[in-house]
Amino acid sequence: MLVERRTDGEARGRRASLMADLSLVGICVIWGTSFAIVKTVVQGINPAAFIAARFALAAVLIGLGAWNRVKILNWATWRAGLLLSIPLFSGFILQTHGLGATTASKAGFITGMHVVFTPLLQWIILRRRVHGYEAAGVGVALAGLGMLTLSGSARPSAGDLLVLACAFAFAVHIVMLAHYSPRHDVVLLSFTQMVWAALLAALVAGRDITEVLSYNRELVLSVAYLGAGGTALAYLVQTVAQKYTPPIRAALILQLEPVFAAIFARILIAEQMSGRQYAGAVTIFAGILVCQIGDSMLEREVS
Repeated sequence: MLVERRTDGEARGRRASLMADLSLVGICVIWGTSFAIVKTVVQGINPAAFIAARFALAAVLIGLGAWNRVKILNWATWRAGLLLSIPLFSGFILQTHGLGATTASKAGFITGMHVVFTPLLQWIILRRRVHGYEAAGVGVALAGLGMLTLSGSARPSAGDLLVLACAFAFAVHIVMLAHYSPRHDVVLLSFTQMVWAALLAALVAGRDITEVLSYNRELVLSVAYLGAGGTALAYLVQTVAQKYTPPIRAALILQLEPVFAAIFARILIAEQMSGRQYAGAVTIFAGILVCQIGDSMLEREVS
């Protein structure tokens, strides 16, 4: 009986892990569309005001969807949300400014560099050992990112460097989320992140926050789509998923974001990918596969 219960529990754990991984792929599709959208709509407006509107809408939607739970929020969750919102907002503002000086496709790829930062940060912050197969998966994914991003003189632009800083901020957020997500109600944690990020963006925007009141139809629709799908839904899903997906594997799965970013950049704003870049996308998939196979083998050894 004990063996059967253990087997059932392990099966449920594997299913939960698989669903978590698939949900992370789903949000990569949503985020992949955001690069082309943001690049086309934020010209001539304050990016911080746009981000504030996006996070504010996300906070409202999550708050309405979980009103009874929001009413019992405690300071510990508010504090965790504040700490998480700092790298989250930093990543968004750096990425948005960077998109003004680089292509949507390239920005997506460089954002994927968070996979390089995550293992180091995981060791520094969480004191978790980096397994050999995880290092191998990171190395393969890094090679893929190099194929996707570097060409000619391989000299990065100012926009590239801003997006690279954004990647570091997102890596910090991934690792911190792995720490706080199991300790708090995931919906409430998502809600507090959205509230704090909206407030931080509003503070950075300053008087320009009033721009939101004069947004045209295209900007309003962009805020609605990115706030509801790319922020509220996506970060709620990520917060839940990281209860079951280790930080490095989460970072590797999120490497699909630049692949989808390139696909949608081509569809929506006619940016092109070269054969080398397509090869890089396939290499990223290989890095993800290495990590997933390693996790599976490790679970079998433990059981």
